[in-house]
Amino acid sequence: MRKSADAARPRADASTPDASAPDAAATASGADAAGTAGTAPRGDSASARVVRAVLRGLYEGTYVPGQRLVEPDLMAQFGVSRSTVRESIKRLEADGVVEVLPYRGAQIRRLSAREARDALAVVELCVGLAARQAAERIAGSPDRAAFEEAWAHLQSFQSAPESFEFVRARNRFYQAMTRLSQNRELMRIVPSLQVHMIRRSYKVAGPARFGSYKAMTDAILAGDAAAAEDAARAHMRNIAAAITAETT
Repeated sequence: MRKSADAARPRADASTPDASAPDAAATASGADAAGTAGTAPRGDSASARVVRAVLRGLYEGTYVPGQRLVEPDLMAQFGVSRSTVRESIKRLEADGVVEVLPYRGAQIRRLSAREARDALAVVELCVGLAARQAAERIAGSPDRAAFEEAWAHLQSFQSAPESFEFVRARNRFYQAMTRLSQNRELMRIVPSLQVHMIRRSYKVAGPARFGSYKAMTDAILAGDAAAAEDAARAHMRNIAAAITAETT
């Protein structure tokens, strides 16, 4: 059962690690920013820590779509000033995680099924291009080892239930793939996509996802650009199909 829009607030944790994809500290999406579990990245700002805490709360269920973010509550939870809370909310709003409504203030954004499918149509194109260019440019790339390490880490979650740590591993995989593409525009765009909001709002996980990840990885490592793009786009289409099945 889903929590109500004004569900109980999560406990304070100013050192909560980053959450997102496809850099939650720097942005909200759904790739993994710097930092390890239980520690804040060096030089991290207070507002970035609040952003990460909200994003982690989305995956752990302590924040839910429609829930209000009340400034005095956040100030008390995280021991920060009102200006820091407002900066955090602005960052979350800019990344599509929060919406600010007249007379109600900030609340976690709800994604309709249509909005989720529209977002995934954009994700499909961007991730498909990232996979294609990663395959085209992997030969001799210094980022190849980091991609292989990210894939090996992601595989360690294959038999485990979905968790926040799996989310971080998945986002690290997409980050490594995007770095391999050497496309600065994709590196700017991909972290701002709404994959984490889609996954939080709809049940789109499943064992078959690792088959898709493996197909992407094998094609990229083989330098097969067409197969890499096809696998990445098919993965996103499968998520869209799961949303359609859940909402019809």
